[in-house]
Amino acid sequence: MAQPPQYIGVDELGPAFYASTHQAVAVEPGRHLNLVCLGQGAPTVLLESGFGDDSLAWRKVQARVGAFTRVCSYDRAGYGLSDAARRRSDADNAVADLALLLEKAPISGSIVLVGHSLGGLYATHFANLHPDRVAGLVLMDPVQPGDGPAYGTLRDGMRKAWAKSITESEICLAAAQEGDLTAARSPANCLEDPPGPDLAFHDELNRRWGKAKYIAANLSELRSSMTDANGDSLDSAQAGPKQRDFGALPMIVLVSDPPKPLSGRPRWDESKAIRLRLQRELAGQSSQGKFQLVIGSGHMIQDDAPEVVIDAIQSVVAAVRGSPRDH
Repeated sequence: MAQPPQYIGVDELGPAFYASTHQAVAVEPGRHLNLVCLGQGAPTVLLESGFGDDSLAWRKVQARVGAFTRVCSYDRAGYGLSDAARRRSDADNAVADLALLLEKAPISGSIVLVGHSLGGLYATHFANLHPDRVAGLVLMDPVQPGDGPAYGTLRDGMRKAWAKSITESEICLAAAQEGDLTAARSPANCLEDPPGPDLAFHDELNRRWGKAKYIAANLSELRSSMTDANGDSLDSAQAGPKQRDFGALPMIVLVSDPPKPLSGRPRWDESKAIRLRLQRELAGQSSQGKFQLVIGSGHMIQDDAPEVVIDAIQSVVAAVRGSPRDH
């Protein structure tokens, strides 16, 4: 049984809140996913984390959303407090697990699905496959199917970065399989070292990152997302065509707009222009879709501008509550 919420300040949930299993949902015999829910009311808001993240990523958002409706985060297979993945960590399997989670928890009715980064790809893929379960979408810097070719020669740098990350993750996995990693016994880049800006969560973050099951799932997710020779990610090929119609689905696409770097400005400007165009096109896939630039925020919008994320979720929830389909 989960303990009552423990807070850092007024609205942010502390590390102790996420450090123990809340609801171990048996999605298959012998395999559980950790589900973390707060609040009451419909529709339920389901938070889908980005690449390498789990329920911990929503610590600045979840309690405040729980003040106006039920809100649940969860750990994908292998991440956080969920059991190890038994299959590839890709878009198809992530969506299949989410469908099982909603069924087995159970979470009834249509949901508002909030997806960050790679979780945005999972969210739209789920909405395509299970339109009856999704009443609204909030997407934050979402990855989209078929984005690769739009970036042209910029993809070369992306491929190199992916390849480096895969090599580093393989080293980390080999070390973790000999025993959980600690700051005192870890290869470079396996853990958060030195501590990041969120000091309160540093130890809990490394406790999760140091486990072999996390690194294996993370490495599988990375490989599934890696750009192939044609410039499309492997997940993009699975997640259906880029052009899709969400009808009149309430949807907000939040896009980060960090300060311009001091170096590499021409390529940064080019990449930004492409990214904004793609995200505007995505918002246009619903007649109720809205595009919103989050000035000054980095990629982790839920950390840098949690109030913007909360406002967007509340707006979509309000639109769903006013929709005949949920009456």
